[in-house]
Amino acid sequence: MGAPGCDDAPLITVPRGDHSKQFTLIFPYYENPVFLERQMNWWRAMPTPMWQKVIIVDDGSPKYPAVDILKHHASQSWLRLFRIGVDIRWNWLAARNIGAHHSDDGWLLITDMDHVVRQDVVMNLMTGAHDPGVIYRFSRREHTGQVIHPHPNSWFYTRRMFWRIGGYDEACSGYYGTDGEYRRRCAKTAPIRIMTDQLERHEYQGDSSTTTYKRKQPEDAAVKQMIRARPKNWKPKVLSFPYTEVRL
Repeated sequence: MGAPGCDDAPLITVPRGDHSKQFTLIFPYYENPVFLERQMNWWRAMPTPMWQKVIIVDDGSPKYPAVDILKHHASQSWLRLFRIGVDIRWNWLAARNIGAHHSDDGWLLITDMDHVVRQDVVMNLMTGAHDPGVIYRFSRREHTGQVIHPHPNSWFYTRRMFWRIGGYDEACSGYYGTDGEYRRRCAKTAPIRIMTDQLERHEYQGDSSTTTYKRKQPEDAAVKQMIRARPKNWKPKVLSFPYTEVRL
């Protein structure tokens, strides 16, 4: 997938650690009300002692804003919602940056709305002896059980590591297919390992995936030229879009 040292990273099983840890789940949202409701039901069904914090960032959904679903779950103290103030195609980059910016110090799990983090994975992440100097990726299976290739844009790392990588470059917002650029920066920043822990993909199940915008359009090719033209002192553009926290 274009990121040596990342996409060919070793497969590992993380050993159990001496202490339990918490982490923040970060999910961009864009007009996925039915699947967000399903995610909420899964999260609420987990035992209270093992529960984590969740940040949902609505990517400016013009229809079906996330608040319409989450307002029915307002009693969940572990849940925060943010909303980007403009509707830009494929602006999950800004959504992830906003989530990382407002997360607690410690560990982050960042993935897409159509991926489910099952209870056994949550437990392994809580109790595992993960190295804060390593960037972790996940194995993956379909919701039917079939094992598939790892998701190219799901991560488990510390908040400090996220910003050491630089965050997602919001100059690439509006273009499809920019996650390879981020993986290459990850590979240059720290060792990468693929965990045996599996995320569960529900791609195109109902409204789980974005269908409003088409993928791999001719105009998306322009981003490659923009990336090649970066100066030597380039830094990612982050937190550049207006957004607000939505109180639940």
